[in-house]
Amino acid sequence: MTNVVEKSAEINAPVSKVFAYVDDFSQTKNWMYGLAEITPVGEQLRGIGAQYDGVMKVGVTLKARIECTAYEPDRLIELTSVHGVHTTQRWTFTPLGQDRTRVDAWISYALPGGPAGRAIAGAVKPVVGVAIKHSSDALVRNVESL
Repeated sequence: MTNVVEKSAEINAPVSKVFAYVDDFSQTKNWMYGLAEITPVGEQLRGIGAQYDGVMKVGVTLKARIECTAYEPDRLIELTSVHGVHTTQRWTFTPLGQDRTRVDAWISYALPGGPAGRAIAGAVKPVVGVAIKHSSDALVRNVESL
């Protein structure tokens, strides 16, 4: 079963600054709740084809290799898993004037089926709402403090 989570946040910063922060994988652990590890795979660090191995700890440990599948500077970053937990994360950036940006996050994920999948879902589901709120709040706070 695929689950979808959507969240928007407005940040008092120009779109170029917000995009650059989200696009910098080395900053991701500073704002994404539960992200324990993120490591680039290969030399490409951004743009279509860049890959990362990630470990999330959200009630249980979830591992995935994700790849950038869409990339438009100052507009869009999309990451889709190629191994591990099935997920797609799409981040869109909309300027709301010179020094304000709306970030829209669309995240889908599918957990394995069967008894193990139900156990994982039972551990993950209560954490998802907390994780999204914490990540959104931290992203706003971190970018606005740059």
